[in-house]
Amino acid sequence: MTTISPVTLEGHTGLDEGTSAANAAYHASLDRWIEANPGQDYRPEAMRLIALNDTLRRYNTLRPLLLREEVARQERDRALQKVEDLWEALGDRTATGSWLHGHQAYVRAVDDARIALDMWRDHAAEAKKIAFVHDSASRKVAYEQILAAGHPPAEPLTIDPHTITEQLLANLEQAHEYRTRLAAETARLLQKADAV
Repeated sequence: MTTISPVTLEGHTGLDEGTSAANAAYHASLDRWIEANPGQDYRPEAMRLIALNDTLRRYNTLRPLLLREEVARQERDRALQKVEDLWEALGDRTATGSWLHGHQAYVRAVDDARIALDMWRDHAAEAKKIAFVHDSASRKVAYEQILAAGHPPAEPLTIDPHTITEQLLANLEQAHEYRTRLAAETARLLQKADAV
């Protein structure tokens, strides 16, 4: 499982919302601001801290899910490419290995690709559930603060993982069905050649 450390700004992560530790950190931050700005209205700072914590919570919830989706997508693409590479290898005239073993590796790769597609779909669907909203001015400022600290953007997925998986799986199955017919013909020719 891919994990990343939560972003911490001004001593806040937003992930411990409602706990005594979060309340203490919030009040400590607000008290420091009040001490540094005597006599000023503290309410705008209180609202800024609330927006910062809310934005951090959303960011720190979404970002790991996006990272898992990205890793699963790379694995999905590698698995699909391996299917193509192994199929091409079966037609290589210069190959020295057993055609039967090569075909078995291809069949296993097809099965691995199915699993990788399912895993990617599940990770992408999980990430898509999180709406990272920075629609208010204060949340936008907090999000820009996260980016300014060197952290990558975290924007919700706009794709439909189920539709994409269905399309990729349909392509995989259609190609595999066609290739299975071709392989059966080749296997029959091999049997005839062995019988001679």
